Amino acid sequence: MTEPLKLAINRVLGLSEALQAALLEDDRSYYVGDQKFDEDYLVVHITQFDIFLINIDKTPRFPQRFSYSLIFDAIQRSEIEVLEMQWEPQVYLPLEGLAEKKRLKALSRFDIIAPLVRDLNDTLCNSYGDELFQKIITATGRSKQYVYDTFNAYLYYGQRIAALALPIGRCINHIPKVVRRIWVKQGRPNEKAARGKKLNEYDYESFLKAKRLYSRRNGPTLTAAFKQMTRKYYFATRTRNDTRLARQTGRTYKVKLLPPTERPSYNQFYYWMQKQYDGKLPKRDKSQKNPTEFRKDLAGRTGDADINIISFGQVFEIDETPFDTELVSVFDKSRSTRIGKATLYFVIDKFTKYIVGLYITTESPSYKTVRQALFNACRDKTQFLEELGLNPQAFRWSFSGVPLILLVDNAEFRNRISEGALTDLQTIVKFARAGRGDDKPNIEQLFNVFREYFQGQSSLQSKSLADIAKQLARRHASLTIRELYIIAAVYANYHNNARLIPNYQMERAMIQDNVKPIPAELCKWCSMYRPGFTVHYSDAELYLKLLEQGQVSIHQQGIHFLGTGLWYNCEWTLEQGFQDQRTSRNKVQSFPCRYNANFVDFIFIDTDAGLKVATLDHKFRAFSGLSFHEVKAQLQQQSHEADEWSDVQLESQLGVYQLMEDIFKHAQNEKAVSAIPDLAKINDNRQFESLLNRFSDVNRLIQSSAQYFLPPSTPEQDDDTSNDEFYEDD
Repeated sequence: MTEPLKLAINRVLGLSEALQAALLEDDRSYYVGDQKFDEDYLVVHITQFDIFLINIDKTPRFPQRFSYSLIFDAIQRSEIEVLEMQWEPQVYLPLEGLAEKKRLKALSRFDIIAPLVRDLNDTLCNSYGDELFQKIITATGRSKQYVYDTFNAYLYYGQRIAALALPIGRCINHIPKVVRRIWVKQGRPNEKAARGKKLNEYDYESFLKAKRLYSRRNGPTLTAAFKQMTRKYYFATRTRNDTRLARQTGRTYKVKLLPPTERPSYNQFYYWMQKQYDGKLPKRDKSQKNPTEFRKDLAGRTGDADINIISFGQVFEIDETPFDTELVSVFDKSRSTRIGKATLYFVIDKFTKYIVGLYITTESPSYKTVRQALFNACRDKTQFLEELGLNPQAFRWSFSGVPLILLVDNAEFRNRISEGALTDLQTIVKFARAGRGDDKPNIEQLFNVFREYFQGQSSLQSKSLADIAKQLARRHASLTIRELYIIAAVYANYHNNARLIPNYQMERAMIQDNVKPIPAELCKWCSMYRPGFTVHYSDAELYLKLLEQGQVSIHQQGIHFLGTGLWYNCEWTLEQGFQDQRTSRNKVQSFPCRYNANFVDFIFIDTDAGLKVATLDHKFRAFSGLSFHEVKAQLQQQSHEADEWSDVQLESQLGVYQLMEDIFKHAQNEKAVSAIPDLAKINDNRQFESLLNRFSDVNRLIQSSAQYFLPPSTPEQDDDTSNDEFYEDD
């Protein structure tokens, strides 16, 4: 016999079967004290003297209070049994396991009764909650019945928050009717012709496959997806044409569809898709967008994206794009050396739409290129225009500086080499979300507007596949980077000083001051009434702050630039004793450094005392004047050549080993067994052995000095001898 269950919360109390039979026979009711106990109850709360029970057979009512001692005595007399409660499986689901709508429903219901269940003892013991329920009803605006039903359901379901998503009140024990079986197509008849059918499992599976096709990136439209589904899954016959007929008709297969009343209609598919997308089916065409593009281009907007941007210099947007115009080399006067498309950088102020900088290069986008775009944006434009060969007096490009916030892409700044610039420039870098061009709408629109000025030019890459295949834009390329620079600078001057920004939302103060929606006018107004968002540096200081950041380690023999394989020397580290040998050789001090990726001859060590110059060690003078990229390529080439030569070196080294082995073997074979002499004898032998070196050295001395002891020969004797030899030969 199993041990009876103990009295505990979420246990069921019910009359024993024997007592129920006796009560039924006598037609009487059972009482605990003066309270009627005629159904099964769930234990919801226990105190020292009382026990609170809620009924479970009918609609749950507010818990009843019984005497704990009387209930305990009834259990001891076996009149009342303690049973386990088994709810339906949905009650045991965790809150995280619910669907989103049900989870929100459960949480909203619990928020209403949270003050009641926070101190359940006070709620149950004090005269129906001591007006606590009325306070909740007044605060939430819910009906009295709804609040009580929610509270009772929470207790009924074992005090589980997730279970509040299930029915409450009178519906808590409701058993739904059997689902009505549908034998015919639902909905009103088609006005033109009978179409559609009663949907079954096969149809829903086909709908799911069409939905997956529709949801693909660059997938078909909804209509095209429906046609594809109809072609694949609702044909009566499908035959293959022979080769001759296929070539004549252009169709390999001949498909005959099922009658319209035996296949789903487009409207049935459309409304099913509406349910799948919660009634928000995206409008898509042949250039169908994926979910990211939908959020970027089609999703609704809250309208408060730029609510906190109030002045020039608060946020700058920077971005690059491969410009569609083909270019030629500036070093070729014949303009026949093609260099492809350039990478064009624009920097624009978010509030005033003022173009603060630009940069054009043929290098791939990186921090090395974006820092030069930032340098052009933050510097004074007088010298910049002079470097292009333009007259600064003909331009009005007055506003610049380092912004408070810089809005960038993830690529160029999400690295370690840009950390120094971000720290020194006193600017905050914010990253645009991947695939969300709407985070930087001004810069994206600027590229499109600037590109329109090149429409009709033969060197502009069109979208025609035939033109791309014929390489017409590359064939007609004639512009150089400098000329594209001039065009971009002139356009920036027009944009900043003459272009009315369409649909610009003016503030009331601007309207009162008669400010035109022209970028330069807006900047001028901001400089008068809302200044202070930009920081200005000299060109030299700004350039050094924008340099790439690396790491160096200090050693006794010099300074090692990590990741490059190069060594440098610095007087400051020597004077400060950083290069002195330390007690623990494993401890190597490191410093951040600044460098220009295009020049390896010197770097700057970033110290507390400022930037200190470190020059390239003389052992690496072969790399002087090169870029770090060229040094890396050359070191890789040297490593490759050394690897190729390693086989030749190994063969020669093995030859040395073989020769040594042969000589040792020959010497061991000729060696006679003898006693080991003492040290004095060995010294005598060494003296005798050195005589060979002595006589050899004396012989070389005599040969080298013979000309100083033999009589010199006269020229006449040499001539007579030569004549005698001549006559003898004759």
